[in-house]
Amino acid sequence: MWMTLAISASLMFAVVSIIDKRLLAYNLPNVSVLMIWTVMGMAFYAIVILFVTGMPSLATPKIILICLCSGLSLGVGISLMFLALKYEEASRAIAIVNTNPIFVTLLAIPLLGEYLNPTQWIALFLIIAGSALISIKRSANNQLLGFSRFTPLLIGSSFCWGLAHLIAKYALEDLPLPTVFAIQQLGVAAVLACYIRKRSWDGLLLCMRDRNTCLLMIFGEAILPYIAIFVGLMAISYGPVSLVTSVLASRPMFVFLFASLLSTQRLPLLDETLTKETLGIKVVSIPMIVLGVVLLNSL
Repeated sequence: MWMTLAISASLMFAVVSIIDKRLLAYNLPNVSVLMIWTVMGMAFYAIVILFVTGMPSLATPKIILICLCSGLSLGVGISLMFLALKYEEASRAIAIVNTNPIFVTLLAIPLLGEYLNPTQWIALFLIIAGSALISIKRSANNQLLGFSRFTPLLIGSSFCWGLAHLIAKYALEDLPLPTVFAIQQLGVAAVLACYIRKRSWDGLLLCMRDRNTCLLMIFGEAILPYIAIFVGLMAISYGPVSLVTSVLASRPMFVFLFASLLSTQRLPLLDETLTKETLGIKVVSIPMIVLGVVLLNSL
């Protein structure tokens, strides 16, 4: 049962990523409009959870601050991802962001005293090599393969996601998951709120008048992401967490498949590059990343 739940969560997260790309590239005037909507959703769910569950007696100021730091780091990671996703290919961007387990591992070695065996080092190499391969694209002179100028943003996003997971892991030792999730979301909302401008509110109201944009915003940004999170948590509760997270790491593969399908002549909803060269690179690099994450989390 946990396998079905984990695959379902991975598929839903991939759909959310595709909707993010579609909104940022075609439907929304700027990233801050999506930031406003995301802040509203996160604040709403966080307040509802805290209102229903209350604050546990073990929630000391120190542990609350730790949860907030996890949210702040995750907020920076999400904002960097949104900024790059507006201009970068969805499959490329999501694949790079999903290399965050490598940063979790590298930080856990000095901070938590963890040890890497040879297989885990091989996994790290696969992730690094796959990330580097999928991050390169042909330069303007058509002679050399150069990194996209948005690659540093995506690498920074991946690092922030990894740091957020590491801090959240520490917080979960003292607080229940709903409380950590709620406080973390408040931290994320605080970061994303920094991008809000008055004209962004006007842009949001204008965009929501369009029926298609409104449906995408409600389904893809206010409902589906939280269903995916809930289903993922259900999978973790039913199965081994290492195996569940390995299945969730298949998200870049689903993003690649969906993005390629939606970039064909029959479904020209995205503008993913579908040349033989880019398809060959992605077909090789995405499985490398997925295999590396699977090895890293299954040991």
